[in-house]
Amino acid sequence: MKAFLLAAGLGERLRPLTASMPKPLVPVMNVPAICYAITLLKEAGVTEVVCNLHHLRGSVRRFFSEHEHFGISIILSEEELLLGTGGGLMKCHHLLDDGPFYYLNSDIVADIDLASLARAHFESGARGTMAVAPCAEGKGRVAVLDGAVVNLRSLIPRDETPRHDFTGAAVLDPAIFRGLRSSVSDIVETGLVSLVREHALAAYEYRGPWHDIGTAESYRVANVDLAANGLAVLERIPVATGFTPRALSARAEIDGGVRIIHSVIGDGCRVGEGAIVEESVLLPGCRVAPGERVARSLLLP
Repeated sequence: MKAFLLAAGLGERLRPLTASMPKPLVPVMNVPAICYAITLLKEAGVTEVVCNLHHLRGSVRRFFSEHEHFGISIILSEEELLLGTGGGLMKCHHLLDDGPFYYLNSDIVADIDLASLARAHFESGARGTMAVAPCAEGKGRVAVLDGAVVNLRSLIPRDETPRHDFTGAAVLDPAIFRGLRSSVSDIVETGLVSLVREHALAAYEYRGPWHDIGTAESYRVANVDLAANGLAVLERIPVATGFTPRALSARAEIDGGVRIIHSVIGDGCRVGEGAIVEESVLLPGCRVAPGERVARSLLLP
């Protein structure tokens, strides 16, 4: 199976971090976020990936080139005008119309077994299968009934309460292209809702940890949770990508008497003597003064 990897977004809710760095390259446990998605795809046996680019696309292009495309074929679809999740996929329909394919966000931080997702898709007979995760009451955007997605973002008038959220991973048949538009558009409001109306969108429930790093706070929480609790995929990322996730960069300087509690410290950071860093993320180049206490913060240099 092929895959469509989304890497074009502006990451506006992560500004100012994404003002100079594309969201797919934002570090999570000191490795670029996109490494999590690449690991999942390679483990599922994917050898051909179509990846859309827009915001700071030169940085992503160089990243792939410098790492020899991680040993797989990566076809880049560059968007002069940001086309959205629907229009961006539609632009690549000629590359993905020969069979089911994976649809994956480049900033997914989870340990989803994509091969298992694909098996569930083929067994369901549906035209699309979304990996969904249970979420807290009142936070859901996906309504599931008897293994099928019956509503998305309450766009269809139905009574079922949404108790799940979309993890950013799916398997889609080329039938998805019937509902998409070539113009700027959202895949949920076009293609996926079309499949729901046709009773052709299945749900695959993922119950492991996963994180949305779309906002500064959710990004901090993702790093803190991984530093505190780990995730199995962290141990496999080095094999797939050559990057090694770690909470404390080997290129950080930590003085004596420092206490670091469930935090991630980036390259070139300096933490002064006796400082306390708790449930925080220090991006590369940050400085913490001697004796300073940093708690539940995201620091940029």
